[in-house]
Amino acid sequence: MTDPGLTAADGDANKHESDLAVLVRARRRLRELAVQLEVAPFAQQTTESMRAYLDEDATRACSAFARWARLSDQNRTGQVGQALRGQW
Repeated sequence: MTDPGLTAADGDANKHESDLAVLVRARRRLRELAVQLEVAPFAQQTTESMRAYLDEDATRACSAFARWARLSDQNRTGQVGQALRGQW
């Protein structure tokens, strides 16, 4: 079960998604962007992908990270352990 303090408070459809889930998704998307920047840095699709990330995920991920960073090391470790066990 996710700590209620890690539940994002944004008003969108995923408002009950944990901060950890938001951060995992953002990290995955940023890895994809890094590959696009490496392979085709000046392609229109790369530009569109970067803009889409900024429009769709960046603000929420930044807020989730700020809450995540305020947690104690023990709480962060516990959340990661739960995630790895599929309990989030």
